Amino acid sequence: MSEPAEQDPRDPTPWWQDQTDVGGLGMARLFAWAALFMGVGALGIAVFAPLEGDALRTVWIAGFGTVAIWVAGMAAPRYRREGVRISWAVPAAMVLGGLAILVAAYAFVVIVAASGGVELPAPEHWLPASAPARPGVPT
Repeated sequence: MSEPAEQDPRDPTPWWQDQTDVGGLGMARLFAWAALFMGVGALGIAVFAPLEGDALRTVWIAGFGTVAIWVAGMAAPRYRREGVRISWAVPAAMVLGGLAILVAAYAFVVIVAASGGVELPAPEHWLPASAPARPGVPT
């Protein structure tokens, strides 16, 4: 592997770019940490969001997990190009994003199964609340 080129101190290239204008080590770190926070957020939303039987909400959650994986994937080649070991935040973000996708997929299955009358183990806030009785109508 070739040595990374030493940057001239008079070079006006900002920290987020390198000579190829695709981003250097600073951009890799930004992507890694942003992906980690996105992965934590996506997993938190997947577990604690009140889905209330709306299957479309699970698609959005899976999308947030996918974005966390994608942003982490954008950090890895920048670390490699600089000849630096990949930060632990990159694989952690990928794992958290993957877990968010798996939880969202399970929530989708729970909601679809509940619409057919099959109850799977799930938090109460994933399923729709029972319809309240209309006032004045005995049930």
